[in-house]
Amino acid sequence: MSSARGALPYVLALLASVLIGALIRWQLLQHLLHRQIATASWLVACRYGLMVAYGLSLLLFLALLLWAYLPRLRRDAACSRGLLALLGALASAELMVNLASLNLGIVRLGIASYALLLEGLLLYVSVTLSFLFWYWYFDHPLRLISADAHASSQHRLPLGILFPEEAIEDVRFHSANWIPGPIDYLYFTALSSNCFAAPEGHLLIGSKLKTLQLIHSFSMILVFIVILARAINTLG
Repeated sequence: MSSARGALPYVLALLASVLIGALIRWQLLQHLLHRQIATASWLVACRYGLMVAYGLSLLLFLALLLWAYLPRLRRDAACSRGLLALLGALASAELMVNLASLNLGIVRLGIASYALLLEGLLLYVSVTLSFLFWYWYFDHPLRLISADAHASSQHRLPLGILFPEEAIEDVRFHSANWIPGPIDYLYFTALSSNCFAAPEGHLLIGSKLKTLQLIHSFSMILVFIVILARAINTLG
């Protein structure tokens, strides 16, 4: 388990991602209201169903944050991984809905130019903040396992994200005391968003983190190649 205070920077990143996502959703609703398109009744029902589902997931996220996480933060108590995983899953579901909706809006609503550029940049920030949480969530417990193995002098492959600082510490001092902070995870996530891979000097060890980065890279491809590229091409 992680303490609620230790998880605070990453939960705040999730909250910021959700709030940015709500702003994107509002902008998409404005596009929809200003450009009415004749669609089949079942498509209209699906559209409003998604809107209701998005609103309920947003309310559930905020409710968990206020009535489950915040009391633990005030007491500086332990925060279960189940609660953190649920917060992350709700935020990520909303993010994926926005990612799909914005790509669909390009086709159905003709969103382009500066409006699309702004929404694409907001989506880029939202994706980065969401994956910042997930990299920390999966790396933190693996790091504790690796530290225990190092302390017991067992030869075991270190799992998680290998940062340059801990590689240098291991080579020069033969210890595993360095712990990455929020700025380290933010640096890793932001450069991964830009490069579609782990930044130079960093390594990913473990199938969960590799799968996570595959999803991250695919999301950023949709943002950069589909959304931002179209926005720039239509600026004129």
